[in-house]
Amino acid sequence: MLPAMGLGVEPPEEGVMDKPTRKLEERLLSRSLLLKAFGFYGIIEAFAAMAAFYFMNWQHGWPGLPMAQEGTLYAMATTMTFGAIVFSQIGMVFAARTQRQSIFRKGLGGNPLILYGILAEVLILLALIYIPVLSNIFNTAAIGLTDWLFLAIWAPFLLLMDEGRKWIMRLVDRRKPGRRLGEVTEGGIR
Repeated sequence: MLPAMGLGVEPPEEGVMDKPTRKLEERLLSRSLLLKAFGFYGIIEAFAAMAAFYFMNWQHGWPGLPMAQEGTLYAMATTMTFGAIVFSQIGMVFAARTQRQSIFRKGLGGNPLILYGILAEVLILLALIYIPVLSNIFNTAAIGLTDWLFLAIWAPFLLLMDEGRKWIMRLVDRRKPGRRLGEVTEGGIR
C-alpha cells in the first residue's frame, strides 16, 4: 500500500498530453483497467502466492508427506504466501508507473517516494515475521535464505511480464491504420 501512495506524485508518462482526453461519460475505473488489474496482475500475483505456499511444503517433503495444515510449517507456508503478495506488489508498483512506455526507458529510481514506500513495506514484512509478539498475532514464522530468494524473484517476474504486455501494446499501436511514417512514437521515429 505504501509504495502505491508514491504513484500519486509520479510525473506523467511521456506523451500523455498528446493523447485525446477521456470522454466525460467514460468511467475512471474502466473495463480495461479492471481486466488488467484482475485478469493480468491478479493472476500473476495469485500464482506467485500459491507457488510460494507449495514451495515451502515441497521443501519439507510434500507431495510424499501430507501438506501442513497447522504448526510451524503451516505458519512458514502462509508467511511465504504473504511474502509473495508483498513482492508481487513491489513489481506491480514499478509496472504501474507507466501505461505503455517501458519502465526501463523511464528508469526504476525516478520516484523516491515509491522507493521509501517499498523500504517501509519490506521492513513491516520483516517485523511481522521476526518480532515475536507480531509473529504470534499474525501467525507468521521465520523463513530461510532460500525462501527469501524465492520470494525476491516475483517482483522482477511481474515487472518483466508487464513489460511484455506493454511491448505488445506498443506493437499493436504502431500497426494501427492512420499512423504516418515518420511519426514520433514512444519507441522512436516510425
